[in-house]
Amino acid sequence: MVYNEDLKQIFALLDQQKLSEAIDMTEAYGMKFPAMNVGGRLAEIQNDYRLMADYWAKGYRDGQLEQVYGSLLKRMYRLAADLHLQYNVANEPYLQRAYQRVRSAGRDWSVAALKSRLEEFVSSVALLQLEPPHVREGRETQLYASHQQLMSDLFVYIWTSQQWSDGVASAFEELLLSPTVDSVDQQLLVSAIMLSAMNIFDMAKFRLLVSVYTKCTDEPVRQRALVGWVFSLGDAQERIFAEQREMLESLLDNETVCQELAELQIQLLYCVSAERDNRTIQREIMPDLLKHNGFRITPNGIEEKEEDTLENILHPEASEQNMERLEQSFQRMAEMQRQGSDIYFGGFSQMKRYSFFSQLSNWFVPFYQQHPEVSKLYKKMEAAKLIQHFVQAGPLCNSDRYSFVFAFQQVIDRLPANMREMLNHGEALDVMPMSEEERRQPAYLRRIYLQDLYRFFKLFPVRNIFYNPFGCRRDGAYVSEYVFFANPVFRGTALERQFNRVVAFMLKREMYAEAVEVLDSYRKEVRDYQFWMMCGHALKHKLEVMVSGECLAGLTPAVCYATAMTFPEAADHKALASYAKAIFQDGQYEEAGRAYAELLETYPDNKNYQLNYSATLVNLSRYEEALKLLYKLNYEYPENKNVTRVLARALTGDGRYEQAGRLYAQLCEQPADMSDLLNAGYCQWFSGNMEEAAKCFAAYLKGKYPETASQTQRRERIWSDVIESEQSYILQHGISRTECHLMGDLILYHTF
Repeated sequence: MVYNEDLKQIFALLDQQKLSEAIDMTEAYGMKFPAMNVGGRLAEIQNDYRLMADYWAKGYRDGQLEQVYGSLLKRMYRLAADLHLQYNVANEPYLQRAYQRVRSAGRDWSVAALKSRLEEFVSSVALLQLEPPHVREGRETQLYASHQQLMSDLFVYIWTSQQWSDGVASAFEELLLSPTVDSVDQQLLVSAIMLSAMNIFDMAKFRLLVSVYTKCTDEPVRQRALVGWVFSLGDAQERIFAEQREMLESLLDNETVCQELAELQIQLLYCVSAERDNRTIQREIMPDLLKHNGFRITPNGIEEKEEDTLENILHPEASEQNMERLEQSFQRMAEMQRQGSDIYFGGFSQMKRYSFFSQLSNWFVPFYQQHPEVSKLYKKMEAAKLIQHFVQAGPLCNSDRYSFVFAFQQVIDRLPANMREMLNHGEALDVMPMSEEERRQPAYLRRIYLQDLYRFFKLFPVRNIFYNPFGCRRDGAYVSEYVFFANPVFRGTALERQFNRVVAFMLKREMYAEAVEVLDSYRKEVRDYQFWMMCGHALKHKLEVMVSGECLAGLTPAVCYATAMTFPEAADHKALASYAKAIFQDGQYEEAGRAYAELLETYPDNKNYQLNYSATLVNLSRYEEALKLLYKLNYEYPENKNVTRVLARALTGDGRYEQAGRLYAQLCEQPADMSDLLNAGYCQWFSGNMEEAAKCFAAYLKGKYPETASQTQRRERIWSDVIESEQSYILQHGISRTECHLMGDLILYHTF
């Protein structure tokens, strides 16, 4: 949506409840844009405001003063919202064409007329069953084509509608809850209302969506209404519409609602991870599937690979191994899908260029075989029965089902003859059908609808004119639109009981920025043990997060874990272990040593605590104490490279260069950690092997910075990464500043 700066300021004034200033600025806006016809409605608000102000100025005490002022604020908001819509219609060509087209057709858009048309359609479909088959087919095609055009226009009419009155919203609510209106139509209407309320907040539409969610018995309609009101929340609109907060508080008293909202938030996170999941599929799973399947894709279509008889003779076990790898790849994809990943986005995102998707409403319409764009293909297509089975039973969202039908119609003639024969007999595509009960589950219905929405907001050519609930912004109190748990409207409600569950999921998925947004929304009263533990974990990834709220500002992981240690739950020492690790990473080795010593008193045989304590002692140059523990650990865990690393560092520090050198030789044979080369270089340097040291340092730098760099850049990296980063360690071993300069030159020589 395009925002005029004047309108932005008007909305900001209303948000601050500065009614008089908003009126004045709207009057100025009307003079600036006379075609907007601001005068009439604004004059009524001005007059009512003056009457209220004059009455108050004369000293009268009006018990309804707050309510009257609030009512005027709402009226002013609705006027500003309608002006915002008019401005967008005037300045967005796509919106302008859509707005004018549906209003110039001469249709009666009253809710009563619409309800009559929609009920008449249901009756007509029922009566078709009484017609002979040869008559029914033609009439059915005509009936659905006419109805589809009506619904497409109605979708656009609602999407581009101004602020609704309570009366209009109530009439639409009756229509959406009516058992005599088709569910497909009701689902499409809910999406249109959502799209309108998302772009410009409308309290009447928001209230309608909440009401449909709470009252509707048709689960697909109900779940769309849930997504609709969540996406229509707006930013802190309760300052103008106090009833929004009251409505949500009442709604959230129901634990089931809170659970569904938590599930919805998690499903949204899976949606926005679709591209990341697609990269995993393309790079790690698909190569195995393509390598071990029995077909190849050619310019002339799909062909079977010829069986390699010689390969079967030389490697008889290879076929079985290939089948195992193929099965593992399928199982991995199935597990990703079971958890909630959108595994089909990557493939089907390339199939949204069909003319079907040029019509806005088709992105939101549930899949049904009678859709005019699909029904004609079913009548022509071979294997229609199997395709119908696949698109109805398979776990595809509606948008992908339509894409699949169009794509299959194009490739069926290019399939091998034996495969077409199998399709005709319903033998190919081993798809396990979903039961009716599974397809009616709220979580499943929500998931496929969210995937439909994600595709629309990601792929629709004119998507930039819509508010994007899957996007991010950098100008508000929270940055990810899809993290609705961070919306201030939920603070202090019963939904806070679900915060920990959602943040824990975010951290598990390494979505640290999103986790911080929600953590910043916790009130002091609900900051429990788990909250502080999660804060510590999230703040370890400072480069990936943006702390915008007051809650986490200035905190460090160590402070968070220290606070967690004050709770009774800290008796399990997890907070202490995390605290010890955090302060170790901060370089506070004395404090870290005390923390690890305390842990070892309770868990004396814990390998990780012993190793971390040893590393702390090494950093404190208490090498003899460290070596006592490390020799024991090395004996018990000879294959553990981390033990070897710390032991080698301790030996180097203690001047036992020959022993340390042997360990570094082992570690550097196939270095999994580039720091092994760095530490091997120090060992060689301290023992007097300058050339070997320089080679190790050069190999480390080349591995860390594989791109080409200038001589100046290389010198900077040598000093920052090799010398200055370990200045005290180097000086401790009697290396002078002059020798550091000489070593820098020698490393530079070996990096060319």
